[in-house]
Amino acid sequence: MSLASNIKTDVPLLERRSHEERSASQDQQLHHLLTSTIQYIPYYQKAFANIDLSHIHDRKSLELLPIIRKDSLIELQANAPPFGGHLPDGLKEADYLFASPGPIYEPGFMNAEYWSVVSALQAANFTEDDVIFNTFSYHLTPGAWIFDSGARAIGCPVIPVGSAPRDLQIQALDHYRPTAYCGTPDYLKQLISFVETDGTKPLSIKKAMVSGGALTPSLREFFDEKNVEVLQCYATAEVGVIAYESPARDGLIVNEDVILEIIDPDTGKSQPPGLVGEVVVTKLRGSYPLIRFGTGDLSCLVEGNSPCGRTSPRIQGWLGRADMTTKIKGMFVRPTQINSLVSQLPVLERARLIVDRDNDKDKSILHCELSPAEIQDRDEDEIENLIGQKFRDLCHIRASISVVPLGTLPDDGKIIVDLR
Repeated sequence: MSLASNIKTDVPLLERRSHEERSASQDQQLHHLLTSTIQYIPYYQKAFANIDLSHIHDRKSLELLPIIRKDSLIELQANAPPFGGHLPDGLKEADYLFASPGPIYEPGFMNAEYWSVVSALQAANFTEDDVIFNTFSYHLTPGAWIFDSGARAIGCPVIPVGSAPRDLQIQALDHYRPTAYCGTPDYLKQLISFVETDGTKPLSIKKAMVSGGALTPSLREFFDEKNVEVLQCYATAEVGVIAYESPARDGLIVNEDVILEIIDPDTGKSQPPGLVGEVVVTKLRGSYPLIRFGTGDLSCLVEGNSPCGRTSPRIQGWLGRADMTTKIKGMFVRPTQINSLVSQLPVLERARLIVDRDNDKDKSILHCELSPAEIQDRDEDEIENLIGQKFRDLCHIRASISVVPLGTLPDDGKIIVDLR
């Protein structure tokens, strides 16, 4: 049965308030956020030094403030560790300390409000009666902890699966009989296939909240056929959950503590509904505030309210990247990482990463031109293994290595090409 025919009616009052009520509340929170950050946060004291903040009073006037992007965070954190001046007391304030590929370093806090994931899980009908099978990584990156915090707030026990060996995952599935899943959509498909092949009992998972990968129409059809109700959310390591899907399956609903702008990357101006631009978010929280954080992701606003009854703005979903950075199997890979790979391996002359989909899974091929001076009498398999291992070390994912003749790669400035 399609989720669209099973829309929940018990939407929290906060998520059903009028646009006027929401705007007034967010404008007040924005004023408080700007007042506090200019007093206590070193980065914003410098960034806003020449700006009259009395002119910043609503979503529209946010355009007067600069956008901070992921690549800027990398440079800021390198020059002013650990968090580029975004936390006045640095390490002392955070409960968790994460390190994502890039490298980008993020603090974490032991409360669900920080990650804003509860609304997403509740929209997917997660309740205290569920047991959650959480397959996001618990190692250094915050993905697993985001959903773990929401589960604890709701009262759900969590199986912290992470990257545990497959046979142990199947044993835990058979023993604990979890009813809910958090992880990437492509891994959920693999998990269902594992259970059908190796499990001793039928699949117990009946609902899922997925992120970190594309929930394609073919995957939706597969999950519907398996009677698993799957919804998706859009999250980043810095912000937490930005927007989430409801059972209406009609766009992603922006979280109540997020002011979301769709910005024309060329002009910096806000885009009206229906036009694609970069997602820029202001997170209305006191801990590690982010004001006009440019995600680099492309999307567009959807007109009207969701049929589920929630009245917050909606976005179409992920529509690509404003730069060459791409997400593969839930991990961001940046051109700077490919450049670093080339600079660290003398055998590499040039490299280009091609990303595509194969059987509902991300597929990465690193095309490599080799330096003639470095490959004399060297085994090609040895060279490919060296490049593949170094790529895994830098990017934390695997890629097939394809050696191409020198001068083959187009000289068009493209380091990552996403064909998905």
